[in-house]
This record gives sequence, C-alpha cells and structure tokens, in this order.
Amino acid sequence: MEFKFDFRAEVKKKELAKAALRKAKAAEEAEALRAEKKVMIEKAISLRHMVDYVVSCSHGDLILIIAMLHDYIKILDEFKEDDITYQAYYRGRFQHIADHLAEQIGYDYNAALEKCAKKKEKEDKDDIGGEAFELAYKKAVREQKAKGNKEMQNRE
Repeated sequence: MEFKFDFRAEVKKKELAKAALRKAKAAEEAEALRAEKKVMIEKAISLRHMVDYVVSCSHGDLILIIAMLHDYIKILDEFKEDDITYQAYYRGRFQHIADHLAEQIGYDYNAALEKCAKKKEKEDKDDIGGEAFELAYKKAVREQKAKGNKEMQNRE
C-alpha cells in the first residue's frame, strides 16, 4: 500500500479555511457596526409567534418620536389632570419610553429645547417686520413729495 500526500489539496483546504475565517470576521465587524447604529426596543416580543422584533429607525426619526412623546405628555397633562389612570401609569410610561430612546441615541431633549428657544428668540429680535414696512412707507411718501416738489419747480 502506497501512501500519497496531495500537497496542493492541503494548501487549497487551508486557503479556503482562511477565507472562511476572514469572511466570518468581516461579517461580525459589519454586524457590530450595524448594532451600533440600530436602536433596540427591548422586550418587543410577539406572543402569537414567539419572535423577537428589532425596530430600526434613522436618528432624525428617533428625535422626532422623542419630541412627539414629550409634546403628547404636555397635551395630555392639560386634558387629563384629573384622570388617575393616566397620572398613575400612562404618563410615567410615555416618559420612560421617551427617556429610554433618548438615552440610547445620546439625545438631550431639554438641551435641544433650550437651544431651539434661544434660536427662536434671536430670530424674533432680528425680525424688524412692522418697522421695515413703516420705514418703506415713509420713504415712499418722501420720494412722492420730492417728486411733487420737482414738478412744481419745473412748472414755475
């Protein structure tokens, strides 16, 4: 019995194994990058199908959802101030969801609200609206008078 060793086949097997390892490592790195960008909503399980769900949104969409939850809480506070169920459960639940999402993406709603208020205040100060209209009107009246005076001088 003669034993033959196929060197080329062994090299090819090793190359294939290395390629598979590189591919698996690249897939793990890609998944890690995707996991950093995804926001996981924990305990979102369908009891009917016993399947976990992952909800993926853009950063801007999540900021919009957080702002809507805070606005919704403010509106409901006005209308449901006497509702014990809302005050005892739902208000805290909505606040928890908004805070949890904000924490996951590193967003500070109150700081963003202050920044927006400062920007709006600055825009209000810069807006000369009615004053500009009044100045334009006065300028037009002066031009009319100057034009009328020139016509009077030309007639004389």
